[in-house]
Amino acid sequence: MLLNLNSSFSKFAVTLISRLVSALVGIIFVPLYVKLIGIESYGMVAFYSTLVGTLSFLDLGLSTAISRQVSIQRAQKDEWKETHDLVFSVEIIYWIIAIILGILIIFLSPFIAEHWVKADKLSNASIRQAVLLMGLIFIFQFPMSIYNGIMIGLEKQIPNAVITMVFSVLKAVGVIFVLSFFEASIEVYFIWQAIITILFIFLLRYFAWKGFPSSNIKASFSIVQIKKIWRFAAGITGISIITFFIMQIDKLIVSKMVMLEFVGYYNLAFLIAGSLNQIISPIQPVIFPKFSTYFATNNVQALSQLYHKTAKWIAIIIFPIGGILVLFANEIILAWSHNPILTANTAPIAQICVIGTICNCMMWAPYLFLLAKGNTRFTIYQNLIVVAIITPLLYYLTRNYGIKGASFVWLFVNVGYVLISIPIFHNFFLKGELLRWYKNDIALPFFVSAILITGAKLIQLRFNLTLDIFSLTALVFIVMTLYVFIIPEFRMLFYRFIKIKLT
Repeated sequence: MLLNLNSSFSKFAVTLISRLVSALVGIIFVPLYVKLIGIESYGMVAFYSTLVGTLSFLDLGLSTAISRQVSIQRAQKDEWKETHDLVFSVEIIYWIIAIILGILIIFLSPFIAEHWVKADKLSNASIRQAVLLMGLIFIFQFPMSIYNGIMIGLEKQIPNAVITMVFSVLKAVGVIFVLSFFEASIEVYFIWQAIITILFIFLLRYFAWKGFPSSNIKASFSIVQIKKIWRFAAGITGISIITFFIMQIDKLIVSKMVMLEFVGYYNLAFLIAGSLNQIISPIQPVIFPKFSTYFATNNVQALSQLYHKTAKWIAIIIFPIGGILVLFANEIILAWSHNPILTANTAPIAQICVIGTICNCMMWAPYLFLLAKGNTRFTIYQNLIVVAIITPLLYYLTRNYGIKGASFVWLFVNVGYVLISIPIFHNFFLKGELLRWYKNDIALPFFVSAILITGAKLIQLRFNLTLDIFSLTALVFIVMTLYVFIIPEFRMLFYRFIKIKLT
């Protein structure tokens, strides 16, 4: 059978398709959103994304802890009563936090409208109403991570991916319909998001609880079960709080220091760069439970093999896509938006952000390894050092160079991770395997991508080619086809596919 739904590859493939569809619908329709509601109103959409990212550290590490604990439970095949109690207890905590924070956002809406965001055309009343709706959406969006964590721990990645994909399409496509046929306003945009989010959370909850092998067990709130995971959850919370300063503080400062129009451009650049993380994010729900299982069973050889295989596939996927986004940023954004002004303001920032995100993606394998091991100290110490360096740097660069200066902070941070943190990680946890990481996992996809994409760019410049959507697509197709046949892992998959089809 070509597609075994219980295989790791199938789970990865379906999750990848889901994330790609979700990312694509979130990116493709942005020019339509901007056209319908304006760049300032889209800046409010970006502000909500920043707000959610800012408050994400109040997750308290519980979703990751739940995912890890459920994975260990499956490996050890213990009684499920304690796990039910743990999940139910965490669920209650999540909803309480969500309601408190949602009400706080609603309460602060007048202050945000009058004193935080800087708008030229958008009225304070519209901004205030949009923030009110943000508070409502947040109440129902925040608990989603706990249900995602449960389904990942149970290795129900495929139903989780399908549900997420369907609702992502409903959010992105449906909002165009309501903006076009009802009212093109930021308030209507957020009303539609609220409706879909409420439907999504209750369906996700149903499937998460249904996924347990013993779904007839009556769960109850248990402080004892919470105490079992509090150390690991506290470590994740520490990581989340510090990571907030690295991932979100720049956007908060930008939203305060520059006009709302440029907040929109800045977040568009990060949206484009973030597509790289969207592409490789399906690795986490597939790999993290396996890492956790191998640590629980003390399978050292399998851990090392899985780590290097994960790092290699991340490099294989990220380098060619990231390289194309960097060298053809202007052409891609113009073909996507048909807006020269948006392209001129977004492309230079996107190029910087993409390079930083490529480096950030290289940290996924070490991070998942450490989380599954239950080690949070390494990441906390690493990020504390980063925060101490970037906080004054971010303020200075944003104040003097605007959004371009802020984007360089993201680049500096992630280049530092690759040059400093990864060698230290290997020295502590995979001693003697750093050379293998460079030589076997990284080198070939990096150099092949660099040669092919740079060659394509030089041909375009040499012959002064103007790339429209069709010629750009053809060029990318040629580059990726050559890449696929050069990389051994892709050739192996291709030959295996052909062999199955012929038998």
